[in-house]
Amino acid sequence: MYKNYCSKTIAHFLKVCYCLLIFNSGFSQTNLVPDYSFEQYTVCPTLGTPPPAPWYEPTNYGGAGYFNGCSGDLYTGIPSNTSSSGCYQYPRTGNAYIGLFYLNFGMRNYVQIKLNKTLIANKRYYCEHFVNLPEGARFACNNVGMLFTQTSVYVDTANYSYGVLPANPQILNYGNPIIIDTMNWVKVSGIYTAQGGEQYLTLGNFKYDSNTVKKEVNPNGYYGAGYIIDDVSVYELDSFNLKADAGRDSTIHIGDSVFIGSLTNGIDSLKWQIQNTGIAIDSTRPGFWVHPLANTCYVLTQTVNGFTSSDTVCINVQPLPLKMLGFTAMYQPTPSPSKEGNVLLQWQTANEINVSHFNVQRSLNGRDFINIGKVVANNKSYNEYGFIDDIKDLELGIRNLYFRIQSVDFDGQKQYSTIQQITIKHQTPNIVLFPNPAKEFVTVECKGAKELLIIDYLGRTIKQYNHPTEHQTINTKQLTKGVYVVKVFMNNGDIKTERLIIE
Repeated sequence: MYKNYCSKTIAHFLKVCYCLLIFNSGFSQTNLVPDYSFEQYTVCPTLGTPPPAPWYEPTNYGGAGYFNGCSGDLYTGIPSNTSSSGCYQYPRTGNAYIGLFYLNFGMRNYVQIKLNKTLIANKRYYCEHFVNLPEGARFACNNVGMLFTQTSVYVDTANYSYGVLPANPQILNYGNPIIIDTMNWVKVSGIYTAQGGEQYLTLGNFKYDSNTVKKEVNPNGYYGAGYIIDDVSVYELDSFNLKADAGRDSTIHIGDSVFIGSLTNGIDSLKWQIQNTGIAIDSTRPGFWVHPLANTCYVLTQTVNGFTSSDTVCINVQPLPLKMLGFTAMYQPTPSPSKEGNVLLQWQTANEINVSHFNVQRSLNGRDFINIGKVVANNKSYNEYGFIDDIKDLELGIRNLYFRIQSVDFDGQKQYSTIQQITIKHQTPNIVLFPNPAKEFVTVECKGAKELLIIDYLGRTIKQYNHPTEHQTINTKQLTKGVYVVKVFMNNGDIKTERLIIE
């Protein structure tokens, strides 16, 4: 599944600017990794083109992929290519990246390079590279590592142990997590104290399948876990001050979690505190998940190679969005066939916070809605509301009506319920009185009637007609002026009533 083109372009631009800012301000020292972004090439890659020199594969069976924006090839182009059966990703910087299989039927890919400078014993180095999981991979995995060795190392291709180069990489992210991000470049970083004499750096997964944790992220993807790689760096830690990284400020809803800090391994000492409280919450992890219930700022203070720095991250916690638990609309006809009924609307909500009111809206076509009522919000954890639309303003003959509820917060934000449709079944009167009001007589049209009663306001039956005619005429001269009820019992069991006024 390809990512949104525009969002990726903007994200790439911002990341490049951010990267340049970091390198201009704090990382102006020399990167010991030659061609750290895989930009050096002699020909544009096609399918099967290995990573460009001075990078090479420490195997004789290949498999690593090289991708460059200069290529129009379906398999090796940028941003779209078929790495791991489908990838859409811009380079983090520059115009190229490489791809390795970290889990592939027991097989592995590796890339290796000779550093610009041999590492010095007991000297400390900051190391990092960035990876991204292609969308086409079925699995994500852990063990995304960096291995430093004194000599170039190769997979034993005579009996290559399923292609695994067994080793203990010095650089893994803190906790060695599974990397599942298909949108962003994920940093793998740590601090390494050299044994002395290390000249070579190898990237890949150095553990067997039995010691690799995987997670299925795309059931329809290629049966493996591959990652694309960019911006590989090794810096002498003495040449700059590694500043604390508490992460980026963010906004969550109450009950949600957010990751703060980083996953950089090897920090000498650190302490996390809640700002302005002095409350310490952690002293071992460079980053972790938090779920604050209110706006909270966290302060990270760390020491690396004798340099102490602090950084603050603030999490803005918003209330849960209003939850519409249910919404129903029911047409209620009246007993009188000459009058329309009304529509009963009922809805229930949860998580009402900062809700001002509800607008009851009606439409004749399901698209264009008008406000027909307003109900003040209760702002409780659970709420029930009702509204009756008497539909008096509608023309007779309208069959379908559509209703919805619009919630309005005090800050003006709006949210809508589902749309409910009702069908009005207009009644065909079975009895008609004329004239009404009456003076001397009234005629009752009551086709299909078996009994007709005239009832006064006290409920007494004044006149009774068994098997009335279809046009039953009734003498009203002897009736006192006032209001009566004509009650008709139909042959089909229905009972019809209509009001009669005698003048």
